Amino acid sequence: MENIETICPSCSPDDPVPHTVLKGKKNVLLQCDECMSVHKEKKLSTFLVRVIVNKGKESIHTKAMLSGIIRKEDELLIDDENTGEAFLVKVTSIEIGDKRPDEADAKDIKTIWSRAIDEAIVKFAISHRETTESVSMRVPGDREFVIGDKVEVNNRKLKIIRIKIREGGFKSRKGVAVCAKNIKRIWADSGRKEPKRFSKAKGERIVIKKRDSVWSLRSKGKDLSKDSESTI
Repeated sequence: MENIETICPSCSPDDPVPHTVLKGKKNVLLQCDECMSVHKEKKLSTFLVRVIVNKGKESIHTKAMLSGIIRKEDELLIDDENTGEAFLVKVTSIEIGDKRPDEADAKDIKTIWSRAIDEAIVKFAISHRETTESVSMRVPGDREFVIGDKVEVNNRKLKIIRIKIREGGFKSRKGVAVCAKNIKRIWADSGRKEPKRFSKAKGERIVIKKRDSVWSLRSKGKDLSKDSESTI
């Protein structure tokens, strides 16, 4: 059976959700995969659109049959007919000639630029007083990271302090959860305490010597007196 994404009058009147085409060609009978309700709708024409998928350091060029209005930040399931691989992507830019609108009809679009969100590489910045260490991990795109929680990265437990969002600012309130596909960077604390370093203006390290005890000073005084008597 054919599957399409469209709005559902019962459970999702604003955002497209997956539907199964039960029958019909122009006026089709659809069943919503979310709430299982059935409704009729005029089938939209589909158009072959070029899609560039940014997946890590790799850019994948493919084409997809799309219909209706495509918007920036939309999530699309792209099937590569050449490789048989499917990508869940988020639209980052829409190209029509020399313009980059926030939305456009599929029939007018020249290229859709997107990034894969089925998997995400999450980068961590770990502060060590004077230096910052960077580590990363690959996770499913819908995995959530919660501020204040501890997460294991490369056999190390890190406490999440702050999260930078890809399309916005920062989140730092404890308990706030963000999906990996929306994260640009996580600031974390390793829990390792490092000694403070006292330095001069020019960056020279000051070495604090151990102070002599009263007993050692008296001992030194006696030794010095003995040396003076022996020289007389």
